Amino acid sequence: MLNKLFFLLLFSSCWSLHAQTDVALNIQHKFGQSNYTPNQPYVDDENRVILITRIQYYLSNIELTHDGGQSVLINKQHLLMEGETSVYNLGTVSPEIQQLEALNFDLGVDPNLNNSRPVNHPIGHALAENRMYSENQQSYIFLAIEGMVDTDGDQTPDKPFSFRATGNQLLRNMTIQATTSRSDAGIKINLVANIANWLKEIDLEFVGHQENSATDNRTLCNNTDDHSVFYNVATTSVSTLVSPQNQINVDSRLSIAPTIYYNFYTAEQLDMTITNVNGTYFIQRSNLNPQGDFYMDNDLASGIYIVIFTTPKGIRQCQRFIIRN
Repeated sequence: MLNKLFFLLLFSSCWSLHAQTDVALNIQHKFGQSNYTPNQPYVDDENRVILITRIQYYLSNIELTHDGGQSVLINKQHLLMEGETSVYNLGTVSPEIQQLEALNFDLGVDPNLNNSRPVNHPIGHALAENRMYSENQQSYIFLAIEGMVDTDGDQTPDKPFSFRATGNQLLRNMTIQATTSRSDAGIKINLVANIANWLKEIDLEFVGHQENSATDNRTLCNNTDDHSVFYNVATTSVSTLVSPQNQINVDSRLSIAPTIYYNFYTAEQLDMTITNVNGTYFIQRSNLNPQGDFYMDNDLASGIYIVIFTTPKGIRQCQRFIIRN
């Protein structure tokens, strides 16, 4: 009898060790259809050129719905998200999840912890980040978006704006339908966060610096759900045909005539096109080597431009840049 009990306990403990799921969040930050890159120019809904220099926000109280409506909270209950970072390890949950159905979370910091301060948390904890705390508001900054906007129509951003949304009243809950199957020992949740949707119905020219829970920051947080900032995708790869090692770098130290450096991992020759944001062609070159540089000696007007490299198979990769005369 004791032997049977021993084996039952051993079997149960072994089963519980294996009945776990590693959970990772793979989130791609975009502005409209373009991947987000700090200090890269974009065009907003008012057809104004803007730069986004900072994206940071908190996600909290993350809950997974799976396998016929079951739910489980993840252990890591606060995540500090950065616009430049894609992959976040959410830890391990006890159920063996086979099919994820939905993801529920709050944008912001749980009210029970929003009355704490960064000094109350160990180094490395999401809530230990001093830059995400407002002394004036005695609150964590739930969502921070900063940048510059063109206000005089010359396609060069000239006026800074800063959103720093604070206060428990700006906590926003949302549920994302995120159908994802288990792979090996875990679940990878692929999301897109569209920064442009956060900025809808807000005139960036008149934002200035706002570290509060006032109208513009309230609209910003409301847009998270109202304009579906977050949504699930099958994969966050832009295209499996474009190598992540391919590089296009624009050296703008000589702002009137930047130099474009490019390095493509292919043996094929490339075509290069430079257009403005309206699609007007300015420079075209064909049969370029897959690695090299291009110095623009053309006199282009001040504004935002796009360099596009294309392979013979039609694979395209592009980079935006600004010319200032």
